[in-house]
Amino acid sequence: MEIATIQNLLSCPLSTFPCKYLGVPLSIRKLTKEQVQPIVDRIADRLPGWKADLMTRAGSRVLVQFVLTGMLTYLAMAIDLPPWAIKVVDKIRHGFLWRGRKDAKGGHCLVAWVKTCRPLELGGLGISDLKSLGWSLCMRWLWLQKTEPHHPWTTLPFHVPEQVRAFFSVAVNSVIGDGANTLFWTDRWLNGQCIADLAPRLFAAIPKRRVKKRTV
Repeated sequence: MEIATIQNLLSCPLSTFPCKYLGVPLSIRKLTKEQVQPIVDRIADRLPGWKADLMTRAGSRVLVQFVLTGMLTYLAMAIDLPPWAIKVVDKIRHGFLWRGRKDAKGGHCLVAWVKTCRPLELGGLGISDLKSLGWSLCMRWLWLQKTEPHHPWTTLPFHVPEQVRAFFSVAVNSVIGDGANTLFWTDRWLNGQCIADLAPRLFAAIPKRRVKKRTV
């Protein structure tokens, strides 16, 4: 009865997990390969329409960075792409860059892919590393949660890899205002340090729910 009432008020269809919302696959569990595979297929399907034989290497680089990589930016903001998907998409990207096809053997690649993904000023081609790109986009949510806590979604739990949280914690220093949005135990508000690092034994004795809520 309650579900029918909500549906009448919102005038929207009901669905069950797993499902898609705004093009993003959603699930209460870890995404399966069947849910992620269409994302990879959609990237590979873009290649046949491009005349790779008529392009310069510089033109191929632009398509790889701003089209193939750009297709993943929206999704990478919402989901953590599994390692196997990143590996397959990287194969498609470097295959088109060096050979104009979705796959290329080692002999076709003039430079190792890890070097290709370096910034231009470091001798690379400036093509985004997908794992680092996903982490940086994920870190953006932590930044918004910290700087704009008035949004309703900031109180909801959302998955962030521990490496991302650790990097965010190290990279951000807090300047105390009224202290309402500065976490007492884990934020770096004491001359660039946090109490968790200054007093690790004391920090270990504090319940996690208090660590996440106690502010300066």
